[in-house]
Amino acid sequence: MLEFFLNALRADPEIAVFLAIASGVFIGRLHIGSFHLGSVAGALLMGLLIGQIGLEVPAGLKSIFFVLFIYAVGFKSGPEFFGSLNRGTLKLVVLSVVLCATALGSILLMNAIYGFDAGFTAGLGAGALTDTAIMGTATSALNQLPIDSAAKATLNSHMAIAYAITYLFGTIGLIVFVGSIAPRLLGVDLKASARELELELGIEKDEDAITVSYTRIVVRAHQVAAVGQASGQSIAELEKLHDALSIERVVRGGRVIERDESFVLMEGDIVGVYALREAVGTLSHWIGPEIDHPQSLSFPTREADIVLTSKEFAGKTLHEARAQLKNTQRLGCFLNTITRQGYELPLLPNTVLRRGDVIRVTGRTASVEALAQRLGRIRKQGYKSDIAMHTLGMVLGALLGLLSTHIGMIPVELGIGGGVLVVALAIGWYNSRHPEIGALPPAAQWAFSEFGLTAFGAVIGLLAGPAAFEAMKEQGLSLLISGAVVTILPPLVALYFGRYILRLHPMVLFGGLAGAQTEAASMNKIIEQSGSNTPVIGFTVCYAVSNVLLAVCGPIIIFVVAG
Repeated sequence: MLEFFLNALRADPEIAVFLAIASGVFIGRLHIGSFHLGSVAGALLMGLLIGQIGLEVPAGLKSIFFVLFIYAVGFKSGPEFFGSLNRGTLKLVVLSVVLCATALGSILLMNAIYGFDAGFTAGLGAGALTDTAIMGTATSALNQLPIDSAAKATLNSHMAIAYAITYLFGTIGLIVFVGSIAPRLLGVDLKASARELELELGIEKDEDAITVSYTRIVVRAHQVAAVGQASGQSIAELEKLHDALSIERVVRGGRVIERDESFVLMEGDIVGVYALREAVGTLSHWIGPEIDHPQSLSFPTREADIVLTSKEFAGKTLHEARAQLKNTQRLGCFLNTITRQGYELPLLPNTVLRRGDVIRVTGRTASVEALAQRLGRIRKQGYKSDIAMHTLGMVLGALLGLLSTHIGMIPVELGIGGGVLVVALAIGWYNSRHPEIGALPPAAQWAFSEFGLTAFGAVIGLLAGPAAFEAMKEQGLSLLISGAVVTILPPLVALYFGRYILRLHPMVLFGGLAGAQTEAASMNKIIEQSGSNTPVIGFTVCYAVSNVLLAVCGPIIIFVVAG
């Protein structure tokens, strides 16, 4: 039975690829405390193990899977990458440049000390920085080297080994550095620092963090009392007194009256209201006693995700946006969350909005749709991927990557990975402004990215073959030492540069460090320890910029080491 299974793997290597993916994902999910290996490293390790039986896996598979991954990363990062190229985010862009430049320098320094070949060096960078894109773009560059197929296979095998050896410390090391070491080096208490930043962003008391700009919505029915503030007031007059409520429907003598701001309330009227949760206790004082009245509460409502594309509001703070939206007609919309690249932003008065932000609101249907027209567009829940546009984008990116030029005597080309990344950034940016072209739902982005990267890792492991463990014995210790240096030195340099040269607030800086090293787990650690979402402010810009810069490092490493 075992022999049949092994022969099946050798005869049909695609079975081995999917086996490495499946088993690697299962291993990657196993937790040791708060740590887990992750799908990509798990698939690569299982690929290394399965590859020991000797398989001939088509080398082109890894390029196909990598293109899926790098395209999804570029598409997702496009709006934020181009949106970050302004004065407001310049410091964060510089922080990413400093960290990535230090990372490249430390990788080449370790190469100079230990004399690694190009494969070991690229794998060292990819694993220690937990950025598999380096390995993908380096693979494209390796394929362009004027060496025979056996030498290329050896270098690719060494790349996989170096990645596997350095990845574990790369993940744990950065989490520990950003979550524990960096705050101690700066003498920062995370909770106190988060509170300080929230004050800078407009909070005067703890409750403001949840009451700013329409949040925490409840629906209630109240009967207008003679002694309350509502009797004798028009809806507009009452709402002018209380920002925390919005009257949506009135029932008088069994007759339903839809919202009319000029309508004057009388004793005995039953009103259906939207209100902020913290205002519930005072509604009875403002209006009258709360009652159970389904008819007054059955007004049409809608919850929608609005993608911000408007020039009018991009770059504005929440406080400024709210002021611009105030007019004679009460919006009747309440803000639930704002997400940027999938991460929730803190709902603070001075939080700056950017194009591509997803704003989730609840309110009456007409108002939500009217607000969406001002801000951008409602993101459809059931829309389909524009497969033709995205596959064409991959074709154009691959062709762009094959183009080359010379700077003096030095040949320069993006490589397939770099070309696809550039085109994907452009398409993602364009789609954020013109949603009718190039649709790619978040679930599809995740599938492209997760499956592409995991399958890429599996194929890299399978291709490493039986020689992998021999190389591990020879270079294992030096790679471990080098990996620790490459993991810790770049964020250490960026930490002091960001704090004392750029003068970034510590919470923004810690989020920026995690983003600049494209590692979300370390940012989540900071959020957990500080109890604040403020690190997201620094994370998203640095993540988008570093995704591009680190991917470019792959070909540079190959050129410097093997050129």
